[in-house]
Amino acid sequence: MNGDASEKQGMSAFAKIIGIFSSPTETFKQIDERPTWLLPFIIMVVVILASQFLLLDISLTDRLAIAEARDLPAEQMQAARAQMEGPMKYIGFAFMPIGLIIVWVVIAAVFLFAGNVVMGGKTQFKKLLAVVAWTSLIGIVQVPLYSFLVYSKGTTHGVTTSLAALLPLHAIGEKPALLYQILSKFDIFPIWQLILWILGVSVVYKFTVKKSATMIVSIWVIYIIFSIALGQIFGGMFGA
Repeated sequence: MNGDASEKQGMSAFAKIIGIFSSPTETFKQIDERPTWLLPFIIMVVVILASQFLLLDISLTDRLAIAEARDLPAEQMQAARAQMEGPMKYIGFAFMPIGLIIVWVVIAAVFLFAGNVVMGGKTQFKKLLAVVAWTSLIGIVQVPLYSFLVYSKGTTHGVTTSLAALLPLHAIGEKPALLYQILSKFDIFPIWQLILWILGVSVVYKFTVKKSATMIVSIWVIYIIFSIALGQIFGGMFGA
């Protein structure tokens, strides 16, 4: 009787957090039964805001360096410096939570379309949003590690956990080479999240892992092609 009752209660929130790292498939089964997104959202907002605050001065310095590398007129440089050093430098803190939930919603919507329409499956949007939210908790590892690397180096320029680290670093403000952009997509943390998406989607759709992988990897390849195309057009304009 007690075992049945505890099984119905499901995993605690803390157990789900640990389970995303230690036993994701079992955790996704619990998420499938009780889809939620608020707790991982709160956790990631806190983690990201803490990182943004810690790296604020470094990020502003890099942005000014990019503007200088683009040889902006003195008036524009002065205006950019004033904006970055004034109260407006904190505007990102206010919009970050909104941006995060928008990204999650868009990803979940793409998964819903691909799974329900293209792959012939059937599930609810809230379940996919929950999968996206809980898999984002790998940011608990990714964000502090990235923050440490940036803080240690004193710049965001060239800080990466992707295969792009094997290539010579382009100058700040310069458009990265095509190969650099391609290798930058093969990052340990996005690939980790990709694997978790595959497992989560297979659970909520009742797909085989192979079918789920076909769907998720196809979406990922399309995203890579699209983002690299934009990078070739706008690279160096915004990034360090």
